[in-house]
Amino acid sequence: MTTPNRRPTLAPDTGRTLYSRADLRKVHNISESTLQNLWTDRENNGHPPVTATLDGVMHWDGDTWAKWHHELQRRRAAASTTNPPKLDGDPEELVGPAEAAKICGFADSTTVSHYVKNPPEGWPEPDDWDILPTRRRPKWKRWRLWQYLADRKGRGHAGGRPKGRRGLAYPYQGDERLALARRVLAENPGAKNAELIGQLQELSEKESSRTVWHLILKSARENPEE
Repeated sequence: MTTPNRRPTLAPDTGRTLYSRADLRKVHNISESTLQNLWTDRENNGHPPVTATLDGVMHWDGDTWAKWHHELQRRRAAASTTNPPKLDGDPEELVGPAEAAKICGFADSTTVSHYVKNPPEGWPEPDDWDILPTRRRPKWKRWRLWQYLADRKGRGHAGGRPKGRRGLAYPYQGDERLALARRVLAENPGAKNAELIGQLQELSEKESSRTVWHLILKSARENPEE
């Protein structure tokens, strides 16, 4: 995958394609502000390191960055859904409404069809269409649906805290892990997430991944009190 109308930049030692932030924005259709936020939060989200700095511009290995971003969206999507989502498969695979509904945890494809006609904020435009005898059927790349779930308003995204389907005012409200995270943060002011997660994993009776603990700590910092 290369940036349109532009010859790719190749790493001189490996021959692998390198992308600047501008390249990532065009290739993956991600805004400049989102890319900047991902880089700023790299300590928490595991953003790949810079592969090379060329003429003062940071570049990343294109394949490594894409695999990391797909996995990030998949994990964030898993943490943001109430119904069990279907989050396996090739991130770049194109899927129709029925599979899109499974990915999003919808009961059936009715919601997807409604979203195509009246899209909620963040719902992705179809990446392609099947031309059928009587209609067109939209298709999306799996990772775009993962990203929609991950960024959906009211489910822990930075865009605000309207109550979600579970009636939560903010992510992990009432979760014993959030109370534990608040306590550990109070006992370790100024500590970074990477320093706290191991301690939290040892103290908690519930096993949780580092990604989930990052989300819990984020909620604890933004909501230090009930």
